[in-house]
Amino acid sequence: MGRKESALFGVLVLLILLGGFLAVSYGSWWIDKQDVVRILLAKCGLYDGPIDRVASTIVWDGRMPRLVAAFLVGFSLATAGAIMQGVFKNPMASPGVIGISSGAALGAVIALYLGLAARSLFLLPLSSILFALITLALVFIIATSRGHTSISTLLLAGIALNLIFGALTSFVITLSTRGFDVGRVIVTWLMGDLNNRSWEHVQIVLPTTLLGLAATLFFVKDLNILMIGEETATNLGVNIRLARNMLLLASSVMTGGAIAVSGVIGFVGLLAPHMVRGLIGPDNRKLIPLAGLLGAVFVIYADLFVRLVVQVDLKIGILTSLMGGPFFLYLIIRYRNRFEYL
Repeated sequence: MGRKESALFGVLVLLILLGGFLAVSYGSWWIDKQDVVRILLAKCGLYDGPIDRVASTIVWDGRMPRLVAAFLVGFSLATAGAIMQGVFKNPMASPGVIGISSGAALGAVIALYLGLAARSLFLLPLSSILFALITLALVFIIATSRGHTSISTLLLAGIALNLIFGALTSFVITLSTRGFDVGRVIVTWLMGDLNNRSWEHVQIVLPTTLLGLAATLFFVKDLNILMIGEETATNLGVNIRLARNMLLLASSVMTGGAIAVSGVIGFVGLLAPHMVRGLIGPDNRKLIPLAGLLGAVFVIYADLFVRLVVQVDLKIGILTSLMGGPFFLYLIIRYRNRFEYL
C-alpha cells in the first residue's frame, strides 16, 4: 500500500473510531467516556470492576449494535458500488442506479407485508437478496445483445425497473395501510433508518458482508484485467463470464443484506467509490476496501447527524439522497458523451 493509500486508510479509521465514540457516548442519555471504556472492556472480558448496569444496557444493547450495523451497511453498499463501477467500466453504475436497491427493497417490503419477518428475522434478508438477484438478472438480460452489454441500455433499464419496482412497492404500501402498524413500519423502513437495531440485525448483515467481500477479493485481480478489456482478459486466461457473474453476485448479496437491515439508503454506492478513485486511482485491490471504509464513514456520520443534530425525525435515506442526487446529476453532465459498450 502506497503513501496515499496508507494516509487515506489512517484518516478513515480515525473517522470511524471518532464517530463510533460519539455514537456510543451521546444521545438522550449522555454516558461518560470512562464508563464507555469500562463497559466495552467488561464485555470483552478485560475488566471485572463495577459498572453501571443501565449505562451498560444502553451502550451494549442499544448503541453498539446500531453503530456496527451502520458500519456494515455503509461498507456493503460502497463495496457493491465499487464492484459495479468496475465491472461496467462506468462511474455512474451503482446498486441504486441500475435498480438492484429497488428490487431488494421490494422483496423486503413483500416480506414485511406478508408477515414473514415476524416468523423469522432471516426471511427478510433472504427475500431482499432474492429480489436483488432477480433484478440483476433482468437488467443484464435487457442490456445484453450478441454478447455485448450496452452501458446506456443498462442505465436506462435500471431507471425503468426503478419505476416499476417503485410502483409495486407503493401498491404493497397501499394494501398495508389496512393495518396501520404494518404500513408505518414499511414507510419508515423505505426511508432508510437504523433506529432500534439490535445484535440480531448485525447477525443478518455481517454474513452477507463477509461473504460478498471474500468473493470480491478472490476475483479482484480479474476485475482489474476486465477493466482493460475483454480481449486482453481472455488472452491472459481470465474466465470473463465466471468473474463477472461472481462479482455481480457478490454485489447483489451485499446490497440485499444491507437493505434488509437499514432500508433504502441511496447513493452511498455511487459517492464513495467515485471519491476514493479520484484520490488513489482505479486499482480495485486498494479501491474496494477503502471505498467500503468511506461508505461506512458516510452512514455512521449520517446516522449521527439525524440522531443528534436535527430536531425533526429525519431519516438517513433522505439525507444521503439529498447529498447524492446533485452528485449524480453532475456525473450525468460530465460523462454524457462517454457511454460505451463492454
